[in-house]
Amino acid sequence: MEGRCRVSVPSILSKNLMILASAGSGKTFQLGNRVIGLVGSREVDPGRIVALTFTRKAAGEFADSVLSKLADCAMDPEEEQKLGAQIGEPFDARKTLARIIRVLPVFQLGTMDGFFARVVRGFQYELGLTGGTFELIEGPKLEAAMSDMLTELLGAALEREGAEDFLNAFRRATMGKEGTSVLRNIEEFLRHWHGLWKTGVKLEGWGGAALFAGLPEVEAWERDKRTLLDALRKDGLPESALKLLDQFEGHTVGSGKISKAGVLFERLLEAVSAEGVIEVPFGRTLVRFSEATSGRWREVFRLLAGCELAASVGRTRAVADLVASLDDECERRLRRKGLLGFDDVKVLLGRWTKDEESRLRREAVDFRLDGHYDHWLLDEFQDTSLAEWQGLVPLLDEATTRDDGTLFVVGDRKQAIYGWRGGDVTLFDEVSHRYGGGLATRTMPESWRSCPAVLDLVNAVCGDFPTIRELFGPEMERRWQWEDHVAAKPNLTGEARVEVVAKDDREDRLVELLREIGVGEKNLTCGVLVRTNSQVRATAAMLRDEGFDVIEEGRRQPVADNAPGVALFHLIRWLADPNDAYARQVIAMSPLDGILKERHGEHWQAAWEGLLKAAREHGFAAMVEGLVEPLWKDMSEFSRRRAGDVIGALAEFDASGAGTPREVVRWITDLEIPQSPGAAAVQVLTIHKSKGLGFDVVVLPEMEDAQVPNHGDFNVARGLHAGDPWLLAPPASWVRSLVSSLCSAEEAWADDQRYEAMCVLYVALTRAKRGLYVLLPEVPKSRKDPGEWKSPANWIARSAGDSFQSGDPGWWRDVPDRQSVVKPPIPQLGVAKPRRARTSPSGAKAVHAVMPSLAGMALGRDVHSLFERIGWVDDDPPKLPPGDAGALIRGLLAKPAVNEVLSRKGRNVSLFREQPVEAILDGKWLSGVIDRLHVIRGDDGKVTALELIDFKTDAVEKAEQLAERYAGQMAAYRDVLSKAFGEVPVGCVLLSTKLREVVVL
Repeated sequence: MEGRCRVSVPSILSKNLMILASAGSGKTFQLGNRVIGLVGSREVDPGRIVALTFTRKAAGEFADSVLSKLADCAMDPEEEQKLGAQIGEPFDARKTLARIIRVLPVFQLGTMDGFFARVVRGFQYELGLTGGTFELIEGPKLEAAMSDMLTELLGAALEREGAEDFLNAFRRATMGKEGTSVLRNIEEFLRHWHGLWKTGVKLEGWGGAALFAGLPEVEAWERDKRTLLDALRKDGLPESALKLLDQFEGHTVGSGKISKAGVLFERLLEAVSAEGVIEVPFGRTLVRFSEATSGRWREVFRLLAGCELAASVGRTRAVADLVASLDDECERRLRRKGLLGFDDVKVLLGRWTKDEESRLRREAVDFRLDGHYDHWLLDEFQDTSLAEWQGLVPLLDEATTRDDGTLFVVGDRKQAIYGWRGGDVTLFDEVSHRYGGGLATRTMPESWRSCPAVLDLVNAVCGDFPTIRELFGPEMERRWQWEDHVAAKPNLTGEARVEVVAKDDREDRLVELLREIGVGEKNLTCGVLVRTNSQVRATAAMLRDEGFDVIEEGRRQPVADNAPGVALFHLIRWLADPNDAYARQVIAMSPLDGILKERHGEHWQAAWEGLLKAAREHGFAAMVEGLVEPLWKDMSEFSRRRAGDVIGALAEFDASGAGTPREVVRWITDLEIPQSPGAAAVQVLTIHKSKGLGFDVVVLPEMEDAQVPNHGDFNVARGLHAGDPWLLAPPASWVRSLVSSLCSAEEAWADDQRYEAMCVLYVALTRAKRGLYVLLPEVPKSRKDPGEWKSPANWIARSAGDSFQSGDPGWWRDVPDRQSVVKPPIPQLGVAKPRRARTSPSGAKAVHAVMPSLAGMALGRDVHSLFERIGWVDDDPPKLPPGDAGALIRGLLAKPAVNEVLSRKGRNVSLFREQPVEAILDGKWLSGVIDRLHVIRGDDGKVTALELIDFKTDAVEKAEQLAERYAGQMAAYRDVLSKAFGEVPVGCVLLSTKLREVVVL
């Protein structure tokens, strides 16, 4: 193999190069060498280089690699010569370092998401984004906006015809999955399908109507089943067949009952696909049906399968209608105003593949980008999605074909573990096919991370192609591109071991193993890798109880995984809804109860009013900080960190400009905070979160023993028909087995699941530097053919054996003891005092207890949307759509007073709609949006007066009620506008849709 590695290895500076880098082989090192070589040896302007990866952490490591290498080389000529030899060409380190430092502020080194956002920000109008200044909306702000839209849409949709189809699709997709909130499950279900909508499948492709043409009506089963079944009963069937007919008769479409009908049903299912007389083994006999009876069995199966498939088509269409409405709302409320999420940005940049207008727009952008950037470096390419590829490929095509352009792609097919979020490993093949002979390819099988003993286990498992073929099929044998790994440090000692441990003994064995190796006492990093977040929390809690210093890698949940966070969360919930008895009870059982009674007395109403007043005046963060302060000295460091997380999240909420308790509940409900590994002796994390990391010791205490794939997770069937994509919420598995297109779709999905499971195991095994310990579960005695069990655990047992051992069991004895680091005490700061509170004009309006209905909210939203379109009615009468909102506005415009307010009347006046307002008023930061603003000028062009019009849909009975309710809000706007325009008169008008009149304030 060493001889093979020396033959014709492409240079790191090859014009277009793809590196297939195995785990621990030093891809970041090679990325850095590529940049240094381009700038230092080839005299490339570093400002013309774009290097993209997927996380800020990886981008930071890349930048550190480049700058650190150059700094070392600048101070040491020998290091400079050594690096020049690695690159293949000499370079001047000092000059190269200076050139890169000069362009650091504009050096395009970062994440793919960040680069796409910068492109849209720079070319929003060229890309057709003209509704407002582009703003990237993400995190809690996007979650809150989506939650609002989903709540309103669901409320309206579940009252419409077709709601039952949608609910059936939801029930089938979430069957058997635990959840505490049906509404949240529905929202997650819709967001999943909305993601599929964004992939560009046309509405007619949802349900595959063209593919599944000619299906019977869903009702045909209930209408015709008795006739068909009675005909079979007259054929003199055996008792077992008659019982099956009874089960068919009791089955309704979508109920799933017939799937559990037993062995005879399954045998008939296999037989009806073939032609001729049906013969099926049942019990100890062979049941043979006549040709006529066989035909009737086929007719029953085909009718029911057709009706079940028709129901799936209907369910998918119902989901599509709702998702289309959701996307329309996103377009109207967010995208049209320039508010785009990361997914929207990718869709926008990939729209050139959909229509000619978008292609021409993209060409104009690419022409300017091609003038700025010539050299492209793509990291972690196995995680790239099709949408991301489509956003980049026009730029890459230009770079690969120009003499002064280059492309560098690095990734590892075997680490493709993010297919569930869009990563498409087949893009490696696309790159090879697209750029053909102009692309050099190089592999990197040498590991700088793992010792020989660890690689012995990795090679024994991952290089065992006969077992891969037997367990996972010939397609996996074809896809799995393997080259045995070689240790770059062959003298590094260590051990790899596989053990079988009973389930009840697993925790004890993990603790025993860690103590045996000296974890916590020796200067060793240790990663305990599991599959799920719940396993992370349980394992970390167990190891803490055993006295280990533990930290959980990944994302902590400050309002769910600790007592102070739970109490603070329920405090916010109670402020949003004082009738929430459960939230109030949680508060009463927490230390917050004593603080509240001390400050506000025994009555809950007084505490509720006092806390809301404090939140309005100082913000939610300051209000909560004031409650926690008396408890701080008695809280553990862990509890302080979690309370600090909550306060920090509330401070972000305060800064966002939102203000109601309901909004803050949405903000922190699913609060998750990235958590760095820190310096703990044991890090417990999921295998997915461990990618890119390395540990001296890795323990896999809960090897996955479920078969791959789990066909119960097959929730979306996808494919192509006549070149057009289709998708379907699939019917029951027995129906799928009778439909060839669904069989093909399911097998393609199953292969993807098998491949990703293999990649997950590879990632887990290759995190270890010196110690790798795998605990396999015992094989259940009831398992038939255990050797054929298609699980990762059995893959290891088959390939390496269940008692594998390689290396020196005492390797850890020569490792130095761990040195305790004494942290200096953290200085105690005084209570934070906000420099400026944030408020909104709506906060000044009179508070009323009546909450609007979902239907009322939807109508108000639609009315505001239509009012946004209205210019000057005397210049251009508006064209209003049908529907309640359109009819309401038509009636309003028929009123002379309303028509007068919305007319230009020959004046020199400018119109501003949905005008944002930001101002400092009475020492507070005021944020708001004016529905409609008229700026009236005299003949000299100076502003002489302002007219402020606000549209109100409140259900009031008298104009005086509306005036009283909004007097404070209008007064705040009047003060701001008067000061902004030099004390000019400001007229304030409320246009009431309920009263159908103009209310002048």
